[in-house]
Amino acid sequence: MEDAFDKSDDEHLYVYDDQSLGYSDWTNVVPAAFLSKTFHAQNSNRNTLVLLPLDGRIITGEHFIQGGICDCALLTDKEMSLVEFKTNVLSTNYLTLLQRANEAIDQLWHTYDSIISPGCRRVGIDITLKVSIDFYVVFDSDLSVTGVRADFQNLQNVFLQNNHFPLFFENNKPFT
Repeated sequence: MEDAFDKSDDEHLYVYDDQSLGYSDWTNVVPAAFLSKTFHAQNSNRNTLVLLPLDGRIITGEHFIQGGICDCALLTDKEMSLVEFKTNVLSTNYLTLLQRANEAIDQLWHTYDSIISPGCRRVGIDITLKVSIDFYVVFDSDLSVTGVRADFQNLQNVFLQNNHFPLFFENNKPFT
């Protein structure tokens, strides 16, 4: 299991869905060729940040993947961010973006609610008491799909009301 995740205290980490590996990876070098398809983990305090490439690496098997698995999780001792990349979406069509956003939300929630949270509870851990938890849907930033759009703000609000955790349509996060 230990070889399935990476740790770093770099100030800037760029997480991406690596098609050749089949799971999420990161780099501390600005990936100019595909920067718009990354999630920028800003780590100004240089805390230890852990990348857990969930889909295709850590969580496998039909029993688990039914319902979808989010791409990765980023962890510090205080935070857990679940991330789903939809950077392969090329269309700016409203219905296509909305459909992909909803698919991502389902994958994120299934990963947390059906796998991570129950797994923690089975060993006596209430994960919500250990770390703050948030969720990110990452589109190619060239498509300008962000939480400032009213349609995506509505999805964020519904997610927060239903699940009691924040959801973001952003390509970056400052870790504290």
